[in-house]
Amino acid sequence: MKTLRYNRDKVIKTSKEMFPPEKCERCGRCCIIHAYKTEDGLKLIYCEHFDPETKLCKVYEDRYKYNCLTILEAILAHVFPKDCPFVRNIENYEEPNFYKYLREKEE
Repeated sequence: MKTLRYNRDKVIKTSKEMFPPEKCERCGRCCIIHAYKTEDGLKLIYCEHFDPETKLCKVYEDRYKYNCLTILEAILAHVFPKDCPFVRNIENYEEPNFYKYLREKEE
């Protein structure tokens, strides 16, 4: 498998043009960096910059300095849940498996 190399500054600019931040519903689910099952249920680990009260990023304007993914990178990495406005109209998009458990927990 070859490593994909690209100019990240150009990806950031392109991603901002393609995916305006106003489209975000501020659910915070894309800030989950790890999820695992425990005896007590699903355990979620969020990015250290995520504020669980506001469901917003504390470093949003500078997030790329902290290696946060662009929307375009996050789509390619299948980070978002399938009902996210950035991917809900992408027919072949596959979300991470743990979102199924999150939805079961919410019901």
